Amino acid sequence: MAISVSAVIIRREDDRVFIGKRALNKEYSPGKWETIGGSVEKGETPEEALAREVREEVGAKIKNLRYYGDYQYGNRTFKLFIVELTKEPIPNKNDFIDWGWFSKNEIEKMDFAINCKEKLLDYFKNNQA
Repeated sequence: MAISVSAVIIRREDDRVFIGKRALNKEYSPGKWETIGGSVEKGETPEEALAREVREEVGAKIKNLRYYGDYQYGNRTFKLFIVELTKEPIPNKNDFIDWGWFSKNEIEKMDFAINCKEKLLDYFKNNQA
């Protein structure tokens, strides 16, 4: 079974998460919002894959990382992590056509790839101040 990683990138001071809108030339879910992440490559741990994906997709390093759980989608297992970044993300424009920091209320109204929205809303539900 294939393994992917996904990051709920959080900004504690205003309780927002960072997401990107997939480029229109992407094979899966073009033009849909998603969390940052990707596939675990041979020889990588999930944590190493997540650090690489965050670096490639938003040009930042992970400051804090906490495993949040696994979920299944088709024949793929997603390992979900809650992370904070060392600096403001600058997305790769080949991967994303839009991006930003969004609140729970904003996310509820957005169109997401696969079940990313449910995982983000689950984060908000379980991490209320």
